[in-house]
Amino acid sequence: MGSTRGARLLLLLLLLPVLAISLPRGAAAPSPVYDTEGHEVRADADYYVLPAPGAGGGGGGLTMAPNGLPCPLFVAQEADPLRKGFPVRLTPLQGRDRTVRVGFDVGVHFDAVTTCVQTTEWHVSGDDDDTGPRHVVTGPVQAPRPTGREKAFRVEKHSHGYKLVWCGNPTSCRDLGVFRYEGERRAWLGVTDDRAHVVVFKKAPGIHG
Repeated sequence: MGSTRGARLLLLLLLLPVLAISLPRGAAAPSPVYDTEGHEVRADADYYVLPAPGAGGGGGGLTMAPNGLPCPLFVAQEADPLRKGFPVRLTPLQGRDRTVRVGFDVGVHFDAVTTCVQTTEWHVSGDDDDTGPRHVVTGPVQAPRPTGREKAFRVEKHSHGYKLVWCGNPTSCRDLGVFRYEGERRAWLGVTDDRAHVVVFKKAPGIHG
């Protein structure tokens, strides 16, 4: 009887390293991002990026607006809570997975045509030595980095929904928040060390399904 128990214990000890190696292979895939209807956010559909209810942000969806010069257009927030802004499309930057997943690099662009006749893809302006606000801007990158990570964003979970982060440095992403210049009503989207802009994704109607 005792020898049988001992044999079983020895077998279990021998199997433990095999189990430890095998578990990651069967681990669950990273969590998808979900829209307001509970469906996975997909790279072949468009979504309005709206303030999350209960997060205390206020305002409407994300849009484009000039900031000083007519072009390029900067990413801004609608002041009117009833205005949804322009829909965006999020595209995974690696692999063939068309589901947008939490914590994975995505490119973001507005599904809209502008008078600037430029790409509506998002990137972050300036460089790490800038002391002023770093805006999220559309249009071509003026001084691209060798890594090309000016355009690398991620969606991260938040207690009230999601937040967008910019990952110019893949090991140290930074929150995106909205801010206003003194005396202005317009709120701009940019890199922040203060309060993240907490959002939800509402699927936009259209031919993309």
